[in-house]
Amino acid sequence: MAVVATTLASAKATNDKRIKLTSATGIANKMRVLVDLEFMRVTDVSLSPTVEVVPGYDGTTAGPHGILARAIYGIPSDFGTSPKGPESLSFGASGAITGPGGAGTVPTADTVIYLTLGSAAAMTLAAPAAWQTNTLIIVSTTAYAHTITVAEGFYGNTTGSDVATFPATANGTLVVTAQNGLWAPQATADDGVLIG
Repeated sequence: MAVVATTLASAKATNDKRIKLTSATGIANKMRVLVDLEFMRVTDVSLSPTVEVVPGYDGTTAGPHGILARAIYGIPSDFGTSPKGPESLSFGASGAITGPGGAGTVPTADTVIYLTLGSAAAMTLAAPAAWQTNTLIIVSTTAYAHTITVAEGFYGNTTGSDVATFPATANGTLVVTAQNGLWAPQATADDGVLIG
């Protein structure tokens, strides 16, 4: 089963053990609900779309969430492993930026990524899963105009923002955060990375 994205139909207080979803089609006991950075375990769906949960599940911190906060639910394996972060990875050849799991994966924890190729690297980054909220800090350690292509576009407009180009200087930095199935730029270094 794939994860399902919805929203909270009402606000959740920190220790609430009942949440109301805008839609709860297919939700079942033992599923996980992710709101912001909090996982909750579903314990009762008899009043769906209001569901009973264990807040602060899988080592996350229970917290308050506002009405219409994004809520994603699915079976535990849909979410991969709980983020342990931060991690670090280095890439010395052009190709896909992948997570520790290798080909076909994207980093799911907060990760610092170092681009170390001694010429301009042409990198690609697949879209994050809808449930992901992790941050990637991508740093060029060499003085080359590395590029990172994201097919969906950093702003969700495909070819209008699909390529980030690093300056031809060492220590150019791009910070992106996974949100709503896209990599959203958060900040760039002063002599920065251009997105276009």
